[in-house]
Amino acid sequence: MAEEARKIKEPEPPQASHDQDEMTSPGATAAAAEIWDESAAISAEIAAHRPLPPVAAPSWSRDSHSAALLLDAASGRGDLAAFMDRLAAVLVADGLPLARLNTGFLALHPQIYARTLSWDAAAGTVITDRGFDIELSGFYRASPVRLIHQGADGFRCHLEAPLAAGDFPILHELRAAGVTDYYVRPLDFATVRRSFLSIATTRAGGFAEPELARLDALLPLIAMRLETVVLRVMTSDLLTLYLGRDAARRVAAGAVRRGEGRLIRAALLACDMRGFTRMSDLLPAGDMIDLLDRYLDIVTMAVHRAGGEVLKFLGDGLLASFPADEGTGTAATAAQAARAALDAARQALAELADFEALPAPLGEARLRAGFALNFGDVVYGNIGSRERLDFTVIGPVVNEVARLEALCKTLDRPLLATRAFADALGGGLRSLGVHALRGKRQPTEVFSGLDD
Repeated sequence: MAEEARKIKEPEPPQASHDQDEMTSPGATAAAAEIWDESAAISAEIAAHRPLPPVAAPSWSRDSHSAALLLDAASGRGDLAAFMDRLAAVLVADGLPLARLNTGFLALHPQIYARTLSWDAAAGTVITDRGFDIELSGFYRASPVRLIHQGADGFRCHLEAPLAAGDFPILHELRAAGVTDYYVRPLDFATVRRSFLSIATTRAGGFAEPELARLDALLPLIAMRLETVVLRVMTSDLLTLYLGRDAARRVAAGAVRRGEGRLIRAALLACDMRGFTRMSDLLPAGDMIDLLDRYLDIVTMAVHRAGGEVLKFLGDGLLASFPADEGTGTAATAAQAARAALDAARQALAELADFEALPAPLGEARLRAGFALNFGDVVYGNIGSRERLDFTVIGPVVNEVARLEALCKTLDRPLLATRAFADALGGGLRSLGVHALRGKRQPTEVFSGLDD
């Protein structure tokens, strides 16, 4: 079908780095004129159909900076810290004597249970990631926020008067910091667990009742707008975790059509754990998963530190790319991409060699892996079925690096590279001669990636 045809674009030529020359070039001027003409034509077409005037803001919001912000869709497009900074600013502009503003939400992240957003006038917004042990901590269990999560409608605590021994511990800290009044209310979200909003002031006498009444009236708007920001952050986190950083950015920007790919030049890294089958037979499933996670952590972090992108996990192995063009990675040239991939593989091997804490059933075994490196043109984009897509790379270069990784075991070498990779690197690798790779008619020259 036409809509499913692959749209593969050739690599674009390098762009000039002289921004001023680009802006004043005939091509840039013509493109700007074309955009202007199209905008003018659309404006004329809209006017020809007698459009309605813009929707006016509700009358009750015109005297409230806070309501105006929360009704503005643009307020949900920034990041979390920017939203909190702007919210605090408009609350202060509306007369709330704010010294502190706090909220938080569940993060839906494998390492982060929740995120807390804390604003004060001196530091602005600080975002704190909380681990999965936070719900069992004394800090959380003795906090008013826990009771908000359990269904409480809120608390107010005047701090100018002496506190009782059984009061929330946080109140003693706030009082010592000069806070005179503390107020916390729930924020009910539609899709995730309810959150909270707490405010504090250092003004003598604390908050006035009308000030708190105005804040209460804004809480549904605050909850709706905050939830849009939170969900966008969660979506970005999940896309990044499951797709990788670059693929997540592309998918979020609209690159979602099946078969839509782009031809890029990249160094590829493939790796595979040695002895995985034996380890799986000797270890309980939970221990094996833990060991596999720690092994993949080592390799993934080495790839990321070198500027690469993990494209997919393949059981006990992975495939990573280091793009040499397209702006998809830190590398700008073939040699830089190849060097980054080689550095990542060597660093991962060094860390695996230092890995000591293998489970007892494995005896004196060491954690070992085979790494293969290749370089060339690959198609990068959405590939799969109508109901399940994968943002990955395909092409002969991908097939070859997988076959080369299998040769690591045959040659008892931890790191091998192809002739294409060695050429991209520009030298420095030792040839191991030509070897047959499964699926290839002609033998392939193979290089050692270590200084041996």
